[in-house]
Amino acid sequence: MGRRTQRQLAQGGFDVKGRGLVVVLALVLATLATAGVYLYTSGVKEEAKTGGTLVTVVVSKVDIPASSDLNLLIEKKEFREIEVPKNAVVAGAVTSVDQLRDKHNSVAVLAGEQIPLARIEGEGTVPGGALGIPEGYEAINVALDAPRGVAGAINAGDHVTIYATFTDFQTPTGTKVPTTTIVMDPSVQILRVYRPVTANSAPAEQTQQTVGTVAVTLALTPEVAQKFVFAMETGRIWLGLLPPDAKGKSVKPVTFAQVVK
Repeated sequence: MGRRTQRQLAQGGFDVKGRGLVVVLALVLATLATAGVYLYTSGVKEEAKTGGTLVTVVVSKVDIPASSDLNLLIEKKEFREIEVPKNAVVAGAVTSVDQLRDKHNSVAVLAGEQIPLARIEGEGTVPGGALGIPEGYEAINVALDAPRGVAGAINAGDHVTIYATFTDFQTPTGTKVPTTTIVMDPSVQILRVYRPVTANSAPAEQTQQTVGTVAVTLALTPEVAQKFVFAMETGRIWLGLLPPDAKGKSVKPVTFAQVVK
């Protein structure tokens, strides 16, 4: 019994020491892991902060419509310099306000975004050219009076439905075709809007007013462009403004008889 007791006590002592060693090793490993995570996180934060190297770029404080006179914005101090990581700099980014003097932007610029030189007229090219024409389309411009041009309440990037009305047409056999209105294209992108302005002639009122026409540049497929030009030459065109992200609807042509029945 004495020998067994001593052996059991000895084994119990080894077990206690072994467990203690395991606990110590676990604490050491946990400490090392914590230190590793801290060092890694610090490194990531530092890398994110510096990006290795910081580069100064120019951004706008406001949204800039296409074809804006950048000198006016420079005078109003609407540009500012910021520092970004080198690996986050866009290709050809403007790095000095001097690069924008006596220039116009060919494409709209959003507030806070980097400005590639390709968006500055005369400094480069962008997909779709100065108007950003989608691939497979062409730009067609039309001047409309205010009612037919949504009273000018349209902007670049909006989508409109094109309606066309034809009157006094005859078939090749001489049969008269009733006045008809069609949906030429249910959804067309507006590339640019021109709103001519004129100064009042009265000396006491030198404010500018929008005249009663609006010039709209549309992105049309060649097939629709051909029909559109025909309608402009022989009929009347109306634009219907679509809500944001809405899709236009193609409907059947309508005649006078269908309207009044």
